[in-house]
Amino acid sequence: MQRPADVRTERALRQIRGILERDFTDLIDLSDLAGKPDSERESAFLSRGLAALVTKGVTGWHGDDRNEKASACVIDGRDDFGIDAIAVSRNTSEIWLVQAKWSHKGRAGLDQGAALKFVRGWQRLERHEYDRFNSRVTEKMAERIRAVLKNFQAKVHFVVAMTGPEELHPDVLDVFEEEFKEANGFGLNLDLQVVGTDRLWEQIRVEEAPKSQPIQATMRQWLYEHEPVELYQGFVRADEVAAWFSTAGRHLFRRNIRDFLGSTEVNAEITSAVTSDPELFLYLHSGITVICESLEAAFDGPRKQNIPVKLTLNNASVIDGAQSVTSLHRAFLDDPEALAEALVSVNVICTGQDGSSPELPNRITHARNRQNPVQNRDFVSLDPTQSLIGEELSIRGLQYTYRRGEPDPAPEQGCSVVEAATALACAHSNPRLAVEAKQNVETLWDRSEGGSYGILFGEKLGAPQVWGSVRLRRAVGNRLHEISTKLRGRAFDLAERGDLLITHLIFQCVDRKEMTSDDYDWEEAVARAVPLTDQALPWLLHHIDATHGSTAPVSVTRVLSDPRRCRVLVENTLRDLRAGSEAPQVSADYRAKALQRPRKARRPNSVTILLNAGELGPGTPLEFRPLSSTEETALRDWLIEDPRRARATWTSNRRYSLLWEADSKYHSPSGLVMTMYELAGWEDSPVAVQGPARWYIEGERMDKRAERIFEELGEEGE
Repeated sequence: MQRPADVRTERALRQIRGILERDFTDLIDLSDLAGKPDSERESAFLSRGLAALVTKGVTGWHGDDRNEKASACVIDGRDDFGIDAIAVSRNTSEIWLVQAKWSHKGRAGLDQGAALKFVRGWQRLERHEYDRFNSRVTEKMAERIRAVLKNFQAKVHFVVAMTGPEELHPDVLDVFEEEFKEANGFGLNLDLQVVGTDRLWEQIRVEEAPKSQPIQATMRQWLYEHEPVELYQGFVRADEVAAWFSTAGRHLFRRNIRDFLGSTEVNAEITSAVTSDPELFLYLHSGITVICESLEAAFDGPRKQNIPVKLTLNNASVIDGAQSVTSLHRAFLDDPEALAEALVSVNVICTGQDGSSPELPNRITHARNRQNPVQNRDFVSLDPTQSLIGEELSIRGLQYTYRRGEPDPAPEQGCSVVEAATALACAHSNPRLAVEAKQNVETLWDRSEGGSYGILFGEKLGAPQVWGSVRLRRAVGNRLHEISTKLRGRAFDLAERGDLLITHLIFQCVDRKEMTSDDYDWEEAVARAVPLTDQALPWLLHHIDATHGSTAPVSVTRVLSDPRRCRVLVENTLRDLRAGSEAPQVSADYRAKALQRPRKARRPNSVTILLNAGELGPGTPLEFRPLSSTEETALRDWLIEDPRRARATWTSNRRYSLLWEADSKYHSPSGLVMTMYELAGWEDSPVAVQGPARWYIEGERMDKRAERIFEELGEEGE
């Protein structure tokens, strides 16, 4: 079993390598290794890339060209005399000499011989023997180095960068100490910096983190407490709270368990209350809690409670009240004068940045989030594993959303935690997880001992496994959708409703031994998914028929919702798949016919079905998508002008089931579409429209979801 430290090292190395490949692949010069084996070129790239990365970090260079500047400092190669990179600053008379050591296992170190070579390389530079070095020094750096070393107070930093612990053997340290003792008394100032895996990881995490902007709060009638941490409690004008979102954007909610949820009924009430009764808003609203790492307090007069205090909050996060802040911001855009008359109760807690109470921010977040209904998934956002997965995927140019309310990325750009959890449930060896995920995805957020969440998101889980699992799950789903168009009856139901169980079968058929490794071949696994799906579906159908009878009244839905039945089916199907036996032919009774199916009895409208089934909770987001190219052309510019026009949320109102984000008012699906036509100025719009065909719930058309639920309910009632 791996120790937590080993898991941490693996994750850090993945991120460091990902940054090197992303930022330096086209910048590191490998021309001197032309014709060399790929393994040698890869090793050289990682070592040189590491030298560039740490150079960027120790110099503190900023700007869009910092990667190019750092890469130009790399001199590793023939005649480098133990120095992998040289950075020069004329403004501060500083030189950084870098030696980099890359280890795939995180065990790099510096021996005494390498240290001696490093020091002797410096001595050649000090003696201005630049012609002994390779062309990267003689042609590009010699004059700059000479200019700095002329300065009597020049500083030379020896930087040892390695993917390993930040410790050097005493014998190695003695090599540097001896050189420093001789040089530092004669004008020069030499020192040693050791940068190991942990510091490298921290560097890239700081560089990749969104930049925080300070926010300000002028607090009236305030109370102050300074132990165990600083706390200010008082009243702040609503327009000033609204301005926080303009200043800091969504970064303001990074510690909140949810992002802004859009036009929920609660948020609509906040907007309405502050504009219609601003003087009563303080009494109608429960308040906002902000935590920050540091704060400055300024007073216009004596430090008295009746004199406002102006607080500047650094690295602040709204951990209770994200919905309120964004709703107030929206109201401010419509009626700024009303908000100037409204006050908000605000708590500011300065948790500090010394790490003395690392759990305090999470404890406060847990305790205070109660304005909108809290779901188990919301607390997943507090798990550091989720942010780490997001960081790793970001390095690979992919997005990962794990807070409810965040818009999901396009499929080619990334995935959500829901999609990731579903794919990982399918990949697990126990089919129970896939069965439960199909019935209710909320089961995946169970964080109790032995719960699904801890099984799926273990410490060893990395971004490659998450993204690879999602891609394989999508490949199986897409293939099943293609197959389903040629099927009917139980076979059609199995292709549509058995997608997660079939995905589970595919995962068990590909090589799973090294799935947690960064080197696992996901391309091959995904490529195998399609032909395996073509085999798995008929075998699974065969065993369902053999067990329950092809004409038995037991529905596929009932079979697939029973973990015990599914476990037996999986065992039998896997046995046949692994044996390589030819899949049985799908019966002609299960093949779609060209003849039109008999018309079914008229079903209730989509809204009624969804409400009766309790399928959607209040606040579920919906997205508008044009049904035809003509409609898309007519509405495109109008929708782009304000993205809120394409968003709504579900309510429990039977007549007006949608709360439109653009106006915070209630509409029916069809009535809202007609309203949109009118506001967009579409003169040739239809006189009637099927609204549910244009509103999507989690990527599925509202009318299609209602039809599917109706069929399932009808089948269960037989």
